[in-house]
Amino acid sequence: MRVERPRKKHMSPKSPRSDQRRGRGNKRDENQQWRPQTDRVRTLVFQVLLAVETKESYANLLLPPRLTRAHLGGRDAAFATELTYGTLRAQGYYDWLIDQFSSRPVAALEKEVLIILRMGLHQLLNMRVPTHAAVSESVNLTKQEANEGAAGLVNGVLRQVARLGEVQLAERLNRLSPQRRLAIKYSHPAWIIAAYRAALSEQEKLGAQIPSDDDSLAALLAENNRAPYINLVARPGLIDREELADAVEENGQNVAYSSLTPWGLIVSGGDPATLETVVSARAGVEDQGSQLVAGLAAQYPLEGRDNLWLDLCAGPGGKAALLAALGQDRGAQLIANEISPHRARLVQDSVKALDNVQVVCKDGTEFPQRKGGYDRVLVDAPCTGLGALRRHPESRYRSRNETIPDITGLQAKLLQRALELCRPGGLVIYATCSPHPAETTFLVQRVLQECPEAHLMDLSGTLQQLIDTESWPDGLGCANKYLQLWPHIHSSDAMFAVVMSKEQKGN
Repeated sequence: MRVERPRKKHMSPKSPRSDQRRGRGNKRDENQQWRPQTDRVRTLVFQVLLAVETKESYANLLLPPRLTRAHLGGRDAAFATELTYGTLRAQGYYDWLIDQFSSRPVAALEKEVLIILRMGLHQLLNMRVPTHAAVSESVNLTKQEANEGAAGLVNGVLRQVARLGEVQLAERLNRLSPQRRLAIKYSHPAWIIAAYRAALSEQEKLGAQIPSDDDSLAALLAENNRAPYINLVARPGLIDREELADAVEENGQNVAYSSLTPWGLIVSGGDPATLETVVSARAGVEDQGSQLVAGLAAQYPLEGRDNLWLDLCAGPGGKAALLAALGQDRGAQLIANEISPHRARLVQDSVKALDNVQVVCKDGTEFPQRKGGYDRVLVDAPCTGLGALRRHPESRYRSRNETIPDITGLQAKLLQRALELCRPGGLVIYATCSPHPAETTFLVQRVLQECPEAHLMDLSGTLQQLIDTESWPDGLGCANKYLQLWPHIHSSDAMFAVVMSKEQKGN
């Protein structure tokens, strides 16, 4: 959800910096068709996708630094970004097409050839690349990165798909069963679709004001295949949202206010890592749903002592930084724990502008008790990541339903340890970036049965204080005791959160 940010009267409608860029001798005829630096751009994308496929790398970690090293910007960078993420998001559909038209099944193709075919199909079907260019460049890339013999197969598959067109491809898709068609059309494994369907139904049963029918499910799947906006957070006490918005606009980007939090901005594009405010960690890149969870953890009313906070699973540090910033003017000290040394370093970098954070590297399930306990404990538990498939499209092909018991076992241990570490009368906030019932409502109920001293708190009052309800008149759409956000409803990752209170002894 977005709130349009009114421009200041003294601001020009266009960024001075973007005007300067347009004036640097670039007198391209507007009718002349732009073409990417073909070899460099497509080769770079191929290398990124090959690493994602064969080394389980993540595109969001590989692509930006490679674009920088290659000195690619503007339209070339935009072309590379769309080709990379778009190919990943629609990979399931493209593999189905390859199986339809290739003389060899997907499983028998060399990885290099398979990736080039996926890239070619994305250019043909979802980018404004002329057929001759998409085919010829794919063939050239095959000769360069795979082998001459595979060039004919690539040429044949792409030309067959191009000849059929959208209507005939849709007819082939409609011959499939409804469940299979949904999985292929939106490139989601069937088990993930089943988990989404169950989650929508579960939240509706709990009182959430959301639709859970087939149309809502299809809208969710479709939203996962759209590129998300960039979300920034202005960390309170370090920079205010208006100042951050000015900095973004001076960098030539359009800005809107988030309606989910009072600290968030939604940005049209660009590279936020280049902003001085982000480099200095006064601001950060953080989904607005994640911001809302951190705000809930910091702002939920608490009686008694409230100056010792713990983030039990802090990596990579976005929530920890916002949590600490919100607690700084209240005299709160935050212990930010992360089991992974690499991710602990990311936390350290995220909180470097704050002096009320101590970063430690321990196993959260065995985190040591502190005399008197912690007042607030945030458990942003490791999860399947099914709520962030817009940002990490490769995750949908790596996650396995068989791993759910191990994941939920770890989540339960972390939540139980958090309740042990929390002082009587304190608060535990449990969150995941997944809507899967096994990781959310079912797990919470299971832990509550094992920990009778804990009970769920109503979230309505605190959420109404954080959310811009005037710009969102239909309300949050969540159950009173369960925060469950959805990409297709709230324009955020599918974050889940609850707040638990640990009863005072004798109550």
